[in-house]
Amino acid sequence: MALRALLATAASFGVAAAVAAESEPLPQHGLLRYDVDLEAEPKVRYAHVLADVLRQRGPRAFVETFEGWQIWLKTALPELFGTSDLARKSQGQWLATLNSSHPDAVAEVQTLAAALQDALGGIQIPNLELPALATAVSLYPILNIAAKNTTDTRPSACTSTLARQADGTVLHGRSLDYEPRDQMAQASVVLDFHRRGEHQYRCLNAMQYPTALAWFTCVRPGAFSLSVNARSQGVYTEHNASFDELLRRVAEPTSLLLGELAERAMGAESYEQALAILASSPSVSSNYFILAGAQGQGAIVTRFGNESAADVWSLGSAAEDWSDGQPPWLRVQTNVDHWVPMSSGAYATHRRQHAIDLLSKTGQHALSKETLLSVYLTTTASEGSENRTTPEDTGVILRPSTIATLVMDPSAPFQRDLDPEYWRIWSKTPTIAPPAISLDSGDAASLVI
Repeated sequence: MALRALLATAASFGVAAAVAAESEPLPQHGLLRYDVDLEAEPKVRYAHVLADVLRQRGPRAFVETFEGWQIWLKTALPELFGTSDLARKSQGQWLATLNSSHPDAVAEVQTLAAALQDALGGIQIPNLELPALATAVSLYPILNIAAKNTTDTRPSACTSTLARQADGTVLHGRSLDYEPRDQMAQASVVLDFHRRGEHQYRCLNAMQYPTALAWFTCVRPGAFSLSVNARSQGVYTEHNASFDELLRRVAEPTSLLLGELAERAMGAESYEQALAILASSPSVSSNYFILAGAQGQGAIVTRFGNESAADVWSLGSAAEDWSDGQPPWLRVQTNVDHWVPMSSGAYATHRRQHAIDLLSKTGQHALSKETLLSVYLTTTASEGSENRTTPEDTGVILRPSTIATLVMDPSAPFQRDLDPEYWRIWSKTPTIAPPAISLDSGDAASLVI
């Protein structure tokens, strides 16, 4: 059964991929922004953020998210989570392993569990107990060990773009996609990270996640920006690894979870240092790291979860045939390896191609934050791709799973006030429209007005 169909059975989700045109501009959540002290202990670092988000938005988005993720684990991996007894055993093993080598992650989850208990007035919910909660937030690395055909309807459908303007500066486009979309959007905030009173970097973060497992979307002003996309297909993925093998990898003291690797990179002072960290640090799971530099640099780093190697594809390289004709000034990364062509029929190649086509048509000479944003607001399917609905790969970029849309410029100086034009968290589920009608002169002559 398709994952979207499975999720639809959970009434708490209510996230259906409706195929309809938007008649009104899509509404946005107000941006909640918080300062975070990187020198604070992990157990207290985000306590004030969680308390205020829960006060303003309530606990329902969190409860429904974790309930849905537990259903997901039970369905995809019944041998581990199919019964209460199996789930308790697997959750206990996961928590013990996570605590052994990633104690900061567990400390953050403990704070999240306590904040939710306070917000719920002490009501006990099994999915919010520490072992269950620590397992739910680890959904991505755990699900990546499942047999490939159980995860073919990948909910994570992020689109990241590096686009070098005519003046040499690089813009970084990002759509953050995951499910349950509505609930995660409601709990998404902007965090400004400081060290010893100095601003370091800014991130968009869904507060359901601890740092170690978060999908980073961050900018270090004047240095670089970073986004992380899911990689659940292709060579050297974790599919069909055993749970015991995953536990062994997670227990390795030098192996980093996706958010830990991204956090380490964000701590770098330069693009070159960040790139070296992303390409060489041991990684537990397969991911794409998309990095833009303030001096016109940019690269897509493909990490393989079962070996230490990485593929680094930089802006400026001339091998257009590596990714369906991407020009040297452009790199579009979805959820498929850049060397896999659209002709393969692989998931996420049609979304990638639609973005390439739109930006190539715009051209480097006309590229700007406004024109890049317009591509990210595309809700129309590509002609010929509109029936690719299971899994959804119609070419749409602003999709029913899109939580947020951002355009970042790492060369720009830090400004405390956010521009909601380029940091958009959607308060309503986007919908898919049919392909746009292109009229030639003959078609136009036949219209009666």
